Amino acid sequence: MIEFTCNCDMKSHRAPLEGYEISSGALNKIPEILKDYNKIYVVADKNTYKAAGEKVEEILKNAGKLSRVFVIDDDLVLPNEYTIGRILLNIEDPNAKGNLMGYSPLPDFMLAVGSGTVNDSVRLVSYRMNIPYGVVATAPSMDGYVSAGTPFLHDGTKSTVQGTTPKYLIADLDILKDAPWDMMLAGIGDMFGKYTGMIDWEMARDYTGEYYCEKIANDVIDATDKCLKNGYNLKGRDPECIKNVMEGFLVTGLGMAYTGNSRPASGSEHIVAHSWELFDVEEGKVPNLHGLEVCEATLLIGMIYKLLYKEFNDEKMKKLVEKYIPYFDAVEKFCKDMKMPYVVKDRETIVKGLKKALILRDRYTVLFYLRDNGLFDEYVEKSADMLMKFINE
Repeated sequence: MIEFTCNCDMKSHRAPLEGYEISSGALNKIPEILKDYNKIYVVADKNTYKAAGEKVEEILKNAGKLSRVFVIDDDLVLPNEYTIGRILLNIEDPNAKGNLMGYSPLPDFMLAVGSGTVNDSVRLVSYRMNIPYGVVATAPSMDGYVSAGTPFLHDGTKSTVQGTTPKYLIADLDILKDAPWDMMLAGIGDMFGKYTGMIDWEMARDYTGEYYCEKIANDVIDATDKCLKNGYNLKGRDPECIKNVMEGFLVTGLGMAYTGNSRPASGSEHIVAHSWELFDVEEGKVPNLHGLEVCEATLLIGMIYKLLYKEFNDEKMKKLVEKYIPYFDAVEKFCKDMKMPYVVKDRETIVKGLKKALILRDRYTVLFYLRDNGLFDEYVEKSADMLMKFINE
């Protein structure tokens, strides 16, 4: 348990994460990290098993701690009832003989090997089965490693349901540096979304009186700054740069646990990205990498804020936006310099995403501000034009 006192309205914060290891050779430390557990159920998919799961299996087997390994063998793994059901059906130790001598066939710990869907699915099973779990990161691709909320696809709709926070995060830099390039870009793109997320949070404080923690928000900004400053070193798969990204994920994940909501990790940019993802799901398409969509939505929301600063007469808003404009400009420059891939390339989808985001979640963001000031339709069109021009330059 991580806990500290704070000057915000909550007075103190705590998170159930018990430990983390972000280093070269981190996998070799698993037996020591998980020393209190002896029946560990490992879940991976085909790709993450090759990347790290096979070695995790060997390490746990040699330590006498392995209960079972389940490799999801589908080409496309989604966080849905099918995936959850298969993980549940394979949870028992196949060598257990009933309940002989009080021995339970259930594991005492679950270990997700993988980012995204594998981690999300194990998190949900962990919560429903009341079995603690940890995660072995295989790519620095998204910020949800240590959150409790779980994205879940049900009947063609994506929602966030209650899961559990992992007890441990294990990230081996020797593995992460070999992750696919687009996943690396997705990871740093997901971090860039913290800039728009934090200004949305500040704005909600200023205009609605919503709870806000300055320390947590500043920690998130500092972690994002470090990613942006060193992000150009991703080209060389620099371990220190990858570590910065993973530590950024850790900071935002802990922030969510500390506050009990997702404000420290996301704002309007994530809601727009989720809208785009839903369009793909509804059309039966494979969703794009979450972080790439978040990065593109971050550019879009940043452009909306800059329009407000330039055109709308609200001094309180101008003062707030002025502080963030250098961040928005730096993200635009990074995306240009690094040739960030843009996954939403047509104007119609950009506009639809903004309109969907306004009704997708009841959270005060810049989109609500536009609506309340009669600017929504105008700024949707203007920002879509700006983004199209940017990605086509």
